[in-house]
Amino acid sequence: MDTKIELTPKEILDEKFTKDVKGYSSDEVDAFLDRIIKDYVAFDNALKQDAAAIEGLQSEIQALQNAGAQSGQSQAALADRFHKLELENASLHNRIDGIKPGDNPTVENIQYIQRINQLEDFLYSIGYDPNSLKKRSQ
Repeated sequence: MDTKIELTPKEILDEKFTKDVKGYSSDEVDAFLDRIIKDYVAFDNALKQDAAAIEGLQSEIQALQNAGAQSGQSQAALADRFHKLELENASLHNRIDGIKPGDNPTVENIQYIQRINQLEDFLYSIGYDPNSLKKRSQ
């Protein structure tokens, strides 16, 4: 079915028909009503698509809420993970502190920098500022 809406409410209201001996031209009225029905079908299809999209999004929200509830990570487990990541981050920072601007970077150095970046991204994602190691205000 066509989903393009042809008529606006004003166009429907302003439509004029020619008059013949028996009243308005039945061919013109029928053709206009056919256009209106086509628009109603398009509106109905659009409403059904929107309803399906809304239902899909609500299902996705519910699934994400369920996954969050089932993750089972307690605050203590997150704090422990955070502490371990802090230590790993500090260790990696110490390793790259010895790199001087004139040194040729090695694959190992680049990997350290990438890992530090990943750790800092994780810290940001759980609400900590890796520069100060303090909880960010939300």
